[in-house]
Amino acid sequence: MNWAELHQQPQALRQRLYRLIDGLGEPHRQLDSLYPSVEAALEDAIAWLEHTAGNPSEQAVGVEVATASGDWRTLRMPEPLLCAWRR
Repeated sequence: MNWAELHQQPQALRQRLYRLIDGLGEPHRQLDSLYPSVEAALEDAIAWLEHTAGNPSEQAVGVEVATASGDWRTLRMPEPLLCAWRR
């Protein structure tokens, strides 16, 4: 489910939903999904970073949570996910 679909189903906001944001605080272009938990969102971001070319430490990723009114609140400011390099 993406944000456009969520607006068509306001009852979905009764549960907490999370999304990933980029270094500019905008919805992440490659990871444009809604997640059931912060952990699920970060796991997806780490997996994506591990499979992209380039240095993951340069990729800033943050997390937002949907509020009951449909707005987004930042839970984790965009910063590099350095844990993606652990092997």
